[in-house]
Amino acid sequence: MDADGDKIESTEPPTELFDCSKSVLYNTLFKTNHPGDRMCASSYEALEDNIRDIPHLDETIISRQPFPCPVGCCRQPCCLFMFATHITFDHKDVLVDTVWPGEPTTVLIDPYTVDVDQPRCHKLHLLSGKVRGLGDGKHRDKLPFALMSSKFSLQGAMRLVLWVTGPDAGGSLRQHYTMEAGRNDPNKLLPYAVAFSGEIVPLHSAQDAAEIHHAGVALVIPEQQLDFLTDSRTKLLEVCVHFY
Repeated sequence: MDADGDKIESTEPPTELFDCSKSVLYNTLFKTNHPGDRMCASSYEALEDNIRDIPHLDETIISRQPFPCPVGCCRQPCCLFMFATHITFDHKDVLVDTVWPGEPTTVLIDPYTVDVDQPRCHKLHLLSGKVRGLGDGKHRDKLPFALMSSKFSLQGAMRLVLWVTGPDAGGSLRQHYTMEAGRNDPNKLLPYAVAFSGEIVPLHSAQDAAEIHHAGVALVIPEQQLDFLTDSRTKLLEVCVHFY
């Protein structure tokens, strides 16, 4: 065994392992993923180019108008720069997640604990890649968007309303997203799902389920359908959101 061990230790590994430029496979993959003359360009250059493409907050028309915290009955006066910090420290039961445009993010909710009178916040999405010059620390350059829910009665039947509220750029520049809700499944699917695609509700607008339903900017699930989606209240509702 010692002799075999000595042979293994004395064996010189291929030089390609130490110099990736000599590896045919490496060069093939590199050329495939980095075509053209910029094959040898620094990744930092690409990063700087991408950063320059992101507008500074001062170059946008995102509203700086103060607003009351939309979570439950909090109503704490907030501003765009401090909203994420307020949620993180004063509403510790709210999940916080950093996402990028096009990246799906999910959360499980129990729709039967949603208050009829007060909107509930399930998750705060910190959206990167949209703006520079906002906030500092771990919240720097991230726009906050909150996933909300509430219930209201229409023609004697209860309805669950799910929507996203966040900073408003106004008009056609208002942030758009897609939301899908369905039965939580171990196969990571959303069977019997319902969906909504549209614009967010501005933070300085009323976070009222009936008004939001009337404006058509939310996913609305009737009570009978909700019972079906949760398999007669034996499953949680899985909500998947992705921003454009």
